[in-house]
Amino acid sequence: MSKFGPFCTMLLFFSGSFSTYADVAVEPLRTYAASPYQSSSLSTQLRSAFQKQDVEVFFHTSMASVWAHSHDFSLDYYQNQVQTGIQWQVNSRVKTEIMYQYSWARNNGLDSFVMNFHDAFNIGQNGRDQVAEDRFHIHSDTYGFTHENFEDDVFVNGMHVNIEFLLHQTAVDAWSIGGTLYMNGVDESFVEGGFEQGVQLNYSRKFDNSVLFSTVGVTHRGDKLILGEIEARDFTGAFALGYSYQLNPRHHLIGEYHLYQGGADDDSEFSKASHELVVGYRYHYELVALELTVTENMRNMDNSTDILFGAGIRVFFAKS
Repeated sequence: MSKFGPFCTMLLFFSGSFSTYADVAVEPLRTYAASPYQSSSLSTQLRSAFQKQDVEVFFHTSMASVWAHSHDFSLDYYQNQVQTGIQWQVNSRVKTEIMYQYSWARNNGLDSFVMNFHDAFNIGQNGRDQVAEDRFHIHSDTYGFTHENFEDDVFVNGMHVNIEFLLHQTAVDAWSIGGTLYMNGVDESFVEGGFEQGVQLNYSRKFDNSVLFSTVGVTHRGDKLILGEIEARDFTGAFALGYSYQLNPRHHLIGEYHLYQGGADDDSEFSKASHELVVGYRYHYELVALELTVTENMRNMDNSTDILFGAGIRVFFAKS
């Protein structure tokens, strides 16, 4: 209960000060990167460039199965994640967001589901059926390290602060630029705790019953390591594209493509880009939006999460 106390407190506070309003149709999904390195560090998020007429309080949780094998390393474990926070329009130009992120290793039992899914659609298991289920295992002969039985290890215990400035807006499109400061206080398993910064440019465009979102960003990594052994790049780029279709005011279908430059400064699979396809459904009623998402890796199968399932709630308030 204590983990969700701040979220409930924010809901109670704002429900007493604001009345209902939400133009959630012009918002992309509330998601975060799924790939092992990108999910445990600062990653560019797809954002709407349109200014908001409301305050948003959000909570999103996800569970993922990681299965990535190459000649450099072997990854087989589960990762769960929570993001919660608040975003508000400070004035007609400035939008601010504070988000808390918590990520940890926990058995969510996805191995059986993933293998059955692969069998049903005649997809190869890539060796998953040759090892025990529900493992927490990381190994690399190339870099000379092994992590075993790290269930309950914390990957991220971090804060994000984002400030976004509206550059231009009409009735149909908008441009904005934003910056994010990030601090992760955890020094375990994947990424050494540290301070990172990012900047991104957002463009959004409305159509009759749909909205197109796009984002390009750069993150400064600083002096960091991946898996405690692999040197990380000082700067990495990212690109995201999303499309939201409104079936009716309550039901929305959203598809997104996220590309993250590899974080490792070598020639391993971690140095290659991660490609993630996100498919989501949103149910919107008055001030509340519920979202369900599935994230699947594409193209490079050995540096990203096998599959991720997410669910979230977003509550919108506007000044009376």
